[in-house]
Amino acid sequence: MTGRNIALTGVPRGGTTLSCHLLDACADTVALFEPMDVTALDETPAGALDQVDAFFSQSRHSLLTAGTAPSKHRGGTVPDNPFGERDPDGRRRLQVDHGQIAPGRPAEGFTLVVKHNAAFCALLPDLATRFDTLAIVRNPLAVLASWNTVDLPVSQGRIPAGERLDQALRQRLDAEPDRLARQLIVLAWFFEQFQLQLAPSRVLRYEDIVATGGDALRRAAGLQGAPRRDLALRNSSALYRDTQISPLVDALHRYDDAPWSTWYDHAAISVLAADLGVATA
Repeated sequence: MTGRNIALTGVPRGGTTLSCHLLDACADTVALFEPMDVTALDETPAGALDQVDAFFSQSRHSLLTAGTAPSKHRGGTVPDNPFGERDPDGRRRLQVDHGQIAPGRPAEGFTLVVKHNAAFCALLPDLATRFDTLAIVRNPLAVLASWNTVDLPVSQGRIPAGERLDQALRQRLDAEPDRLARQLIVLAWFFEQFQLQLAPSRVLRYEDIVATGGDALRRAAGLQGAPRRDLALRNSSALYRDTQISPLVDALHRYDDAPWSTWYDHAAISVLAADLGVATA
């Protein structure tokens, strides 16, 4: 079966679900949001990539013949944000289901996008040689602030799907008792993988995607679609203002040879800190 396959990865809470949602709206495209059971992936890169390849083929066949495929979803469609508002305990929880969605039968030769953050990031050295791969990044201060509002392992500085496929990452996190220090290890791991394994044109900033109504993403993916004029930047969300922002800013500024500086320098972090009500030197 012909057709393009795109692997979508990125920093958790960095705009990857929004990107999946936007790509799903493109012409002749179906985008699937974390459809695979990544805990079942082989722990060797070659074996895991064969399983990813098989999943693309099986999903393409299912869509062409039955018009269905597995995906996380809300009401049968890929949402632009999988989290709801804060619960009484202060955490935001996933509000999605996993199951078959029914977008209908696409045209032969359609583009299929599959999004997984940590698993695809861990597989990047080989994944990017086999699949057209895109990664989404976001201002690291917004990422850390978001991590501290959600009910996910990353809020504790753990990333199970990535650790399972990258034993060195797991060992570093096991050895670090401080939660924020673990979060910084995870954050740096994502950005470093993108910096080392992907061409600059394959790494997109969330801020640019929003500013262009999704056009920056569609251009990079080589897809057609209508611009979204309703997109709004959420880096200074009121939800983040209730977190302890100052320690996050200090930790980011102290980090030596930060891999995110390729996309976000100290000034970008300081500007967002000011937007969140924290003055920096």
